[in-house]
Amino acid sequence: MNLKMIGLIIGYILAIIFLFELYEHQLGAISFFILAVVFFTAAYRQKSKKKKGNDL
Repeated sequence: MNLKMIGLIIGYILAIIFLFELYEHQLGAISFFILAVVFFTAAYRQKSKKKKGNDL
């Protein structure tokens, strides 16, 4: 495992803890919004990669 992978794993663990804490304090809508933004960004990046691949 390289340093970048370890950083990603630590970041994911911290994000899960943060989202769980929001949910525990009955602020689940905020964590849902954060996850929606993350998934939208991931989908947009995938679409951009696919579009660049088709242009070549």
